[in-house]
Amino acid sequence: MSTERKRSILVVEDDSLFLWTLEHFLKQEGYDVCPATTAELALEMAQRRSFDVVISDYHLPGLNGREMIEQLKSLSPCTKAVLISAYQKDETGGNDGRLLSAYLNKPIELGSLKKVLQDLTTPPIEAPRP
Repeated sequence: MSTERKRSILVVEDDSLFLWTLEHFLKQEGYDVCPATTAELALEMAQRRSFDVVISDYHLPGLNGREMIEQLKSLSPCTKAVLISAYQKDETGGNDGRLLSAYLNKPIELGSLKKVLQDLTTPPIEAPRP
């Protein structure tokens, strides 16, 4: 039996059908997924537990996804953040690297999301020491 811990992902999306699709896809990929429909709910969840990755839509009611990620990172600086949006990067503040680990435009391809998450959640391989 594997002792490897499931990677935890907080998914923040106000479109219930898209949220359901992401949640079920990520669970099939072996992630521990927590869904939230608002930024405020996501921040409440992040106060109770830590997440390896947060995936958030940019356009949310109340705080936008970027604002929510900024607040979440103050609670959990090691959490990786993926912002998804139908807007272009320059309309959402882009991907500055300090805040976001990745930026995906909608409609997203699940294969692209899978690759991004593999890159973010796979620990680097250490080279053997001579």
